[in-house]
Amino acid sequence: MDIRAILLDFDGTALQRDQVYISYRNKQALIAAMEKGIEIIPSTGRVEDMFPPQIEALKNIRYWVTSNGARVVDRHTGEIIYQSLFTPEESAEVCRLYEGQKIYSEIAANGLIYMEKEICQNLGAYPVPPHHVWFLEAGRQVELEKPSDFFLKERVGIEKVNIYGVPEEKQKPLLDALEATGYVDITPGAGKDIQFFPKRLDRAKALETLFERLGITYENVMALGDSVLDASSIERAGIGVAMGNAPDSVKKVADFVTAPYDQDGVAIAIEKYLL
Repeated sequence: MDIRAILLDFDGTALQRDQVYISYRNKQALIAAMEKGIEIIPSTGRVEDMFPPQIEALKNIRYWVTSNGARVVDRHTGEIIYQSLFTPEESAEVCRLYEGQKIYSEIAANGLIYMEKEICQNLGAYPVPPHHVWFLEAGRQVELEKPSDFFLKERVGIEKVNIYGVPEEKQKPLLDALEATGYVDITPGAGKDIQFFPKRLDRAKALETLFERLGITYENVMALGDSVLDASSIERAGIGVAMGNAPDSVKKVADFVTAPYDQDGVAIAIEKYLL
């Protein structure tokens, strides 16, 4: 099989338990694949500015699929190959649903993370995800007095929003308000942690746009992932690989189930099929 690209998820797939570092064996397998002319394509829920430093340092990784497919970027030229965003008006409206209520949120836009300034000044009082601490300690977030005003005034569209630790009494009202907009898609299982993005987002179209640029199809791709969001790519890929820690619904559509993310599952799959 002519595999010319590896579609690679990060969290729960390529990264270690700390969700910051990649193991030596995984990294060496990726480098060996690139030396054979295989494109490594990160496909992740993260924005560009929150990519793991070890991945960011691999300059031969040219194309990034970020925010669950909301944005596809050529990092060598800065060209945005594809994007699907909330409009500035929609962006402002969804921010108004929770801003000023002391709810910790990370807003993805322009490949960056935007946050309420008031929250950033008192991070110790909020449920910061442990694997985001390095990012915040480096001060890489953009702090805004009032996000809704910024996105509307600057005509910026949001890629997605992650909200963490929503108090129980606020969960249902917030979820209901998001649903009521008619243009928000909420990741299944939302409760105290809520992730949402534009309903118009088409991850398959994002990938197909990039594959067309590269002159390949899904048949030329090895796809590795662990979540239901990865299942479609795993099922359609020439070689679909589910991590050992993936749910059964994802394993069911895979050609191969590798070891869990913290046992070099990525390297095992690459070594088995491509090296």
